Amino acid sequence: MLSQLTLSPSGLLVAICGCLGICVVPSISAQEISAQTVSLSQEQTQSLDQAMAAYQSGEYDRAITLADAVLKTNPKQGRALHIRASSRVELGIQTGNAAMIRDGVADARESIGATQSKQPGYYLPYLFGMTNLSMIEDQPKHAQDSINVATQILERLKMSDEDRANILYQRGLANLQISDTIDQGISDFKAALNLEPKHIPSLTAMADTYAMAGKTDEALAAFNKFVEVFPEMPVAYNNRGMFYKQLDRKEEALSDFAKAIQLEPKFFVAHINHGYMLMELGKPAEAERDFTTALTLQPENPSVLSLRANAKLRQGKSESAIADYKKAIEIFPKNPMTHADLGFAYFYIKKYAEAFAEFDQAININSKMRFLDPWTYASMILAGQGQEANSRFAGTVAKPVEQRDWIDLVTLYLMGKINDKTLLSKVNPDDEKAAIAQKCEAYYFIGLRTSAGGDTEAARSYFRKCLETKASYLSAYRAAQFELQQFQR
Repeated sequence: MLSQLTLSPSGLLVAICGCLGICVVPSISAQEISAQTVSLSQEQTQSLDQAMAAYQSGEYDRAITLADAVLKTNPKQGRALHIRASSRVELGIQTGNAAMIRDGVADARESIGATQSKQPGYYLPYLFGMTNLSMIEDQPKHAQDSINVATQILERLKMSDEDRANILYQRGLANLQISDTIDQGISDFKAALNLEPKHIPSLTAMADTYAMAGKTDEALAAFNKFVEVFPEMPVAYNNRGMFYKQLDRKEEALSDFAKAIQLEPKFFVAHINHGYMLMELGKPAEAERDFTTALTLQPENPSVLSLRANAKLRQGKSESAIADYKKAIEIFPKNPMTHADLGFAYFYIKKYAEAFAEFDQAININSKMRFLDPWTYASMILAGQGQEANSRFAGTVAKPVEQRDWIDLVTLYLMGKINDKTLLSKVNPDDEKAAIAQKCEAYYFIGLRTSAGGDTEAARSYFRKCLETKASYLSAYRAAQFELQQFQR
């Protein structure tokens, strides 16, 4: 699940906010640098217009290239520096490149110094850049610098309500990076909204901040305010839907995503979120249609291909799911989870050698994917590689008893080192959610081993117990569905 609010990581379930991209300077004294009058040719002016258009459409590399061309002959051209500053900061944030953000901050200083600018917008790249550096480098001092500069700007520059709201918003973001100033961040967002009641970034950031702080009532009120102020804006419904999802209010989340799609039928993210909620509600066929629609908008999106494959597997459509996983791997071959998912799909239809090859590939890419251990061992054994399997997992057998976790225990059960009663006795007694998941996995693997021993009917009883846990998000659950040929439609 993602929350793509200004300072949050991206993901597949997505909340979106209209951000002000662009930053600022370390201190107001930067304005004291003497200005240079720079005349631009008509061609250069057009290049900067194109650069700004590229920036606004998220084509940061192109914006930088166009600005660079102007700066080669006019190295102190303020507008070109400002556009490059903004683009470098945004691209650095997008890629997690701290050096790129620093370059953008340096450009921001240059742009303000070169123009002696009293335009608040020229300060945004420094503010935004320093706040994000604080997050990337875990350095609260950077955020404090941003706060200090924003405060100076608010005190010393004359500006419109809109510009003041933008600076307050940036200061609010910086405040959120300092653990004891979350309330100040909220205060800044409120101040921005008092000036500009329709200030989208502040509306969204305030709602998200309350949500992250666990203040459910305040967060929901803020999301509702966003919808009230912008009843025709699909993003408002999408973001509130994400919050409903966090609260496990599935039907309300689904309704909000549907409204977002109604308002904007080509809203890619809303189609993904709507499909995901349908999966959560046990409606994979409907979810598949949403993911297919999303793929008409972005045909080469590997994450959506994987989601659609998952929806297909829940319906028992294994070959079509495998085709989606393979295409996703063609687009992004180094994604370990997609290799793992393809391995599961092969495992469900008893193509164990192919399953092992994909599990092995996933582990080669990311050695920390220990949850694959039982599946890797089982696929090797069932593919006739018993000696190799036992050799590969000899370390699990040798691990001291007190250090064994659930993954170790399941693997040891498959190896015949512990029996089914011992395995079931190790189910977590203190965490209900963990206990349900562990029972689901235990019943499936007991059924798998029982089936391999030739007792088909007893195995089926264990597979039924696996499905009775309703842990439909687990690979073990889907494997039991295939064993019993009982699918969601």
